[in-house]
Amino acid sequence: MRTHLREGFTTGTAAAAAAFAAVTLLLGGECPDSAEVALPPFAGDGTPFAAGNALGGGAPSTPPTLVIPIEQGGREGEAVFAVVVKDGGDDPDATHGARIVVHAAVAPFSLCPERNGKPSEPCRPLPPEREAPAGPVRMNLFSQTIVLYGGKGVGTVTLPGLPVVVGEPAINPEPRKQIAVAAHAAARAAGYNGPLHLLLSVPDGEERARRTLNGRLGIVGGISILGTRGTVRPYSHDAWKCAVAQGMDVAVALGLREILLATGRRSERLGLALHPELPPQAGIQAADYAAFSLREAARRPFDRVIWACFPGKLLKLAQGLEWTHAGAAPTDLALLVRLCGEAGGPDDLIAALATMPTAAGAFALMERRSVRLRDAVLERLAHLALERMLVWLREARTDGSHACPELVLHVFSPEERLLLSLRAY
Repeated sequence: MRTHLREGFTTGTAAAAAAFAAVTLLLGGECPDSAEVALPPFAGDGTPFAAGNALGGGAPSTPPTLVIPIEQGGREGEAVFAVVVKDGGDDPDATHGARIVVHAAVAPFSLCPERNGKPSEPCRPLPPEREAPAGPVRMNLFSQTIVLYGGKGVGTVTLPGLPVVVGEPAINPEPRKQIAVAAHAAARAAGYNGPLHLLLSVPDGEERARRTLNGRLGIVGGISILGTRGTVRPYSHDAWKCAVAQGMDVAVALGLREILLATGRRSERLGLALHPELPPQAGIQAADYAAFSLREAARRPFDRVIWACFPGKLLKLAQGLEWTHAGAAPTDLALLVRLCGEAGGPDDLIAALATMPTAAGAFALMERRSVRLRDAVLERLAHLALERMLVWLREARTDGSHACPELVLHVFSPEERLLLSLRAY
């Protein structure tokens, strides 16, 4: 039975709610049990665009908002803090359950917010053994200065090509506005329009970041504060697509002229091993987003695009499937059977292939009967796949600014042997 999948909210929305609660507490109010925050996108001045939103409940003519529960609030030293637990809904998210902490003060922060798991007092001179927080990022909204800092567990950008400047905390542009808008709303309610300093931290952010693509993107020390729409749609995979596109932007910014797209960690590792001249940043896990990734690559000035995969994904590419997910993109085993017959496969093998439940089993059966036959079928599938992949590349290259890149296809066996390599222009 199919059940309704619960939506969640982004780390940017969590940080905005924590900022609203912390500023409310800072300016003499009580820490609220919840905070209603505006959702992206925002105009350049921080004004939220009017748009409908299922979670916020706003009508299409009003800016969407979302009510977020506040887990905790309190005072530490010269600053106050509030905590929101990030809820990703039913989406498999590495940041689900993370505690997003925002410290608020009217004076600049000079210390990291936490050390050995305990908050330290901000706004004091920086001891020589401490590291200053990343940032600050100064924003001016509605004639109020709001400064953002990245503390423990919030990553720092170290490579160009991302929408955040190198050296700044990995808080993306829309969440920055969202946090600042929420803080300003709390300050306005208290009748305050002076400067606000907000320090964001995620106590276990560095550990959680190991389960993301941040390291490949040059984001070190923690997670990113993300969210272009403020909510998380279960299994929408928007975050993965964003990571693919940003990985390509990093590669371009580093001056790379070729990239390797892979369907997973193993195929990426095998593909990069074949091309030791490529740095790690050239490898991008396109996963099931074949057409999306190739179109994004075509919009950038790459001279060569390498694709690494296994036979099962090759069959789906040969079918012309733009999205190759195992559950949602059906495998056309009839195509495999037909190609085996055209390659001279015996009748009993063709009949056996027609009963196989998976592509992996079909390829294994062909290999046991005849490696030559398997290779012939693989080569035919590879040519069909390259034809479709070139269509995706060429249809995205419409401005004529640069030539269509060379396309190289590597196919590996489940035992990690290279089965074939083909190239097309």
